[in-house]
Amino acid sequence: MKQNPMQAKIFAESGELGVAPHAASVRRKSGWLKVLLVCVSFMGVVCGGGVLFFMYVGIMGPATYVYPPGEVPQRFLSVAKEVGGLKPGENVEYFYSVGLIDVKEGFTYVSDQKVVVYDPDDVPPLVMIDYGDIQGLELERAESSLLDSLITVETEDSYILIAVSSEKDRDVDFYEVIRARSEIPSDALQFMP
Repeated sequence: MKQNPMQAKIFAESGELGVAPHAASVRRKSGWLKVLLVCVSFMGVVCGGGVLFFMYVGIMGPATYVYPPGEVPQRFLSVAKEVGGLKPGENVEYFYSVGLIDVKEGFTYVSDQKVVVYDPDDVPPLVMIDYGDIQGLELERAESSLLDSLITVETEDSYILIAVSSEKDRDVDFYEVIRARSEIPSDALQFMP
């Protein structure tokens, strides 16, 4: 019987069947390809999930800057009403949230009536300061736009620290609104650039 030279030799001299050497190496490569495919698929799912997360945060989460008058999203104002800060007829002038994903993680705003700070981890979580109660005011600007500036509001019985983004220099605008509306003497004001 004439054997085709392209056909693998599958009979050993003893007459038993054996595995062709070429077929065994194909199976090994096939196993590595499966492992590689699983790893690449897993990485694709992780990266895709990360992209979706950042898209959600970018669309639904608060911005990293202070919202100027007229640009505060209605859903943030609804949260301010829900926690008891925003009253009917009150106009929010500047709004800032320290939250990354949700405005309920903490926010502050100045309105035509008062300064409001909401931090769910503080006791009490909601602090409302009427402009007439402010006795001292200080702005400590952040050196980088990646950090928040700090506004210190002094009342008769406490100091309230307000973190405000320094992006677009709106920390100064936030401070200036409080300064202009409060009735404090100029020696009680401090501006630290």
